[in-house]
Amino acid sequence: MRFYFFPIFLFLTLSCRTVSTEQRKIVNQFALKTENFSAFPEKIWSEIAEIREARGVYYANSFIDPVSHLNELDAIVKERMNDDKVPGRVGSVFKILDHYADGLVELSSDAPFKTSSLLFGNFGGDLDVMIKEYNDFDKTRTLPTGVGSLLTKTFEEGTNAFIANRQYKALRKYVNRADTLVSVLCAEMVKYLSSVELNQLIKNEESGIRESFRFYFAKRSPPDINSGKAYVALMKRTENVNVLRLQTIHTVGNLKIAHQKIAEALSKRQTLKETVGDLNRFCQDVKTLNALIKKLN
Repeated sequence: MRFYFFPIFLFLTLSCRTVSTEQRKIVNQFALKTENFSAFPEKIWSEIAEIREARGVYYANSFIDPVSHLNELDAIVKERMNDDKVPGRVGSVFKILDHYADGLVELSSDAPFKTSSLLFGNFGGDLDVMIKEYNDFDKTRTLPTGVGSLLTKTFEEGTNAFIANRQYKALRKYVNRADTLVSVLCAEMVKYLSSVELNQLIKNEESGIRESFRFYFAKRSPPDINSGKAYVALMKRTENVNVLRLQTIHTVGNLKIAHQKIAEALSKRQTLKETVGDLNRFCQDVKTLNALIKKLN
């Protein structure tokens, strides 16, 4: 009898805390994987810029005349200054998601809040400002508002520490309020990453590499082995950029699903064990993206 009593007693006395801990850990894991998510799609644009610069140098080196050679190099520098920048509207989408995830990381942490509520108040205000600026840019597609102000209120109420029940309620409110926001952000990311323009941009680099090296090889005959290797390496990079683009689209889809499942479980006061599979798929996608970027680097 004593053998069965102790586990049952332990479960009854700690069940609320255990469920809350399990929920917090799963939400925190999701938040940490989503934090700085913008690094993945931004790498696509920066990699295209680096490829364009590298093949441009070969094109410039096909000119023997110093003046023409320098003019081409100057043009590369000028173009690169603009190429490094992600298009404004899509860049805003990535940053809003990062900002939301930053708040979720703090909200799902098991550590007491050591920072003043004023800082978190500014944090929530910044998120609202970013969303407003995005909405003002184009009235045809708008993001849901109020997530930042909810975050501010939540942190102001729990500056010192969260007890389990209070943290659960805060997570439920914040995640559910933001679920539509995250869904729209994911749709916008997929829209840009799947766009004909971005796909064509990558294809243009493939043809640009061929043209630049064809011109270089015609003027620098016979071509040396290093220039041949450079050509092969650049063509591989364009293929890897496209792989990164497709993998990012896939990951965004699983990000949306994982967040929806977490929001649904929290709203129904369920444990989050049902979401583990979806979360693991999203985490594996992020791991794959990190490996792709490492390969590109």
